[in-house]
Amino acid sequence: MKLKPIRVLLAMAGLAVAVAPARATKYAGEFMKIPVGARAVAMGGAFTAVADDATSPFWNPAGMVYLPYKEAFLEHNEQFGSLVNHNFGSAVWPMKSGEERRSALGISATWVGIDDIPVTPRPGGLVAGRDFLDYGRDGDQTTSDPGQQNGVWDPGERLLITSDDLFMASSTDLAFGLSYARQRGRHWAFGGTLKFVRSSLPDTLPGQHVTSFGAGLDAGLLYMPTDAVTLSAIMHDLTTTYITWSNSTREMVMPNLVTGSAINFYPGSNHALTWGTDLAWDFEGRKLDSQIKLGALNADLRTGLEYWYRNTLALRSGLNGKDLNFGLGVRYKHFGADYAASLHRFFAADDPDFPDDHNLETTHLLSASFSW
Repeated sequence: MKLKPIRVLLAMAGLAVAVAPARATKYAGEFMKIPVGARAVAMGGAFTAVADDATSPFWNPAGMVYLPYKEAFLEHNEQFGSLVNHNFGSAVWPMKSGEERRSALGISATWVGIDDIPVTPRPGGLVAGRDFLDYGRDGDQTTSDPGQQNGVWDPGERLLITSDDLFMASSTDLAFGLSYARQRGRHWAFGGTLKFVRSSLPDTLPGQHVTSFGAGLDAGLLYMPTDAVTLSAIMHDLTTTYITWSNSTREMVMPNLVTGSAINFYPGSNHALTWGTDLAWDFEGRKLDSQIKLGALNADLRTGLEYWYRNTLALRSGLNGKDLNFGLGVRYKHFGADYAASLHRFFAADDPDFPDDHNLETTHLLSASFSW
């Protein structure tokens, strides 16, 4: 009976493997997978078993029961230089009712925005002679090849559109979460996050957008066999998150599983070291860049270290797939501030499958917290 939560989670993972290849919408709701919190990112995202701050609703809501105080959290980062703006905010309220029966509530919000997107006309709206040269796929008027003079733009035909014919627009992704966690005995904790998703993408007409709405559930577990070791598992989009768009398109975000562990070391007085390791399991068949490939099941490794001195100054570094992350943090009374940098594809600079990955700029994250 004590292993029942793990059995349920494993059963859900098996179900996800079975149905994902046939029903998943690949990369749907991808913005919800952007890691949050400079502390967690600096550790390479190996945080599902650590999860002891106000970012727990994202990483593992079960960790909320171990927060000693109420805590509010804000983060801003600019991914790939300043291309993508990402903001995250959360708050957690622990509710103690005995050492082995704690509970906690949490709320969270994610905002992702991209500005100055050049919007081009749809291929069906292009007019021959005005918007493109209807010379066929080879682009040569003197030859006769498929697509020539058919009045429809075909790939390879030269476009006459200039930057003056385009307009700039913005896209926005939003996610709101309501979380609850409860401790069960000395060793177990479990939690869940009910999330609501809304997105807005520019249409091909100025001022018009296509919008969406969706809802889903994350469920997480923590098991602490000793005070120094924590094991974790979280299933994101456990119920399959459905997203419906205003143009009648429907998407499905299939479940994905993250399993992890954390080990705490205390090498001396006023010194503390945490080593976290996660395996992020994906069931959508993303084989191209995954570190572990098992048919439709793929996984990426995340691992990182965090060192604290007097619980005031922290140094961190980690590996997230092929990315190298590092950062630092400070705590003073009830205030905390953290910084992280992510060097994208640092360990795969010469990968022939990604010849342009050297153009990815460093992502910088800043976050702050306040507890009371």
